[in-house]
Amino acid sequence: MNKIMLINRLNPQDYTEEKKKIFFSLGGMNIPKIENKILDVLHNSGIVETKDLVLKYNGIELNIMTQQIPSIIKLLCKENISIYSVYQFYNPD
Repeated sequence: MNKIMLINRLNPQDYTEEKKKIFFSLGGMNIPKIENKILDVLHNSGIVETKDLVLKYNGIELNIMTQQIPSIIKLLCKENISIYSVYQFYNPD
């Protein structure tokens, strides 16, 4: 299995309104109760729309602005959801 992954560098100074696909690697995604909790927290926050959220086997991919990342992290931490990494996959397009 190939363990190489290319990612873009996140720019904390990016204040544009452009949405990017940001991946959050989360613990407990194999537990339905945790997965439902994550969905509920994000839906109830009003930050992320349903169309901007994709569940993955090991986390979630959100179509959000860079400046929304800290708010998402704060929400997940408040609910004791383990965050292992946050990044944007490299897309040469």
